[in-house]
Amino acid sequence: MAPPLEGVDLGGRKVELSSLRGRVVVVHFWATWCEPCRDELPSLAQVHSRLGGRPLEVLSVNFGEGAERIKPFLKALSINLPVVLDPDHRVAQAWGVTGLPMTFLVDARGRIRFSVLGARDWSEGASARALEELLAEAEPTRR
Repeated sequence: MAPPLEGVDLGGRKVELSSLRGRVVVVHFWATWCEPCRDELPSLAQVHSRLGGRPLEVLSVNFGEGAERIKPFLKALSINLPVVLDPDHRVAQAWGVTGLPMTFLVDARGRIRFSVLGARDWSEGASARALEELLAEAEPTRR
């Protein structure tokens, strides 16, 4: 099972991974100072937007920075993703994050099924296929 993930978002609202059970969740750890993170965020935002009608959530967990730094950064890149704040790195530590960016795919049952260290293009290749597999498992069969 995935470790707990609880925090607040940029608007001060509580975010809990456990409330997203039944959906595939991309948990992405990043920071504004991380060059590969900057390269990867647009790909995640595109997937989040493109697959919006499917049982998918993207939680981008910021590694140790405050809203005053994150908000202008996301605005400059035109990124619209939910951001969970991890000011003391407790969430990253619980998830075993060893570097940035680091991404985990959590299936609809709450299990980590895929993890990767380093930037990926989430719209194609193995990363996109992994997402599609988990989404197919989560979506009800159409008859």
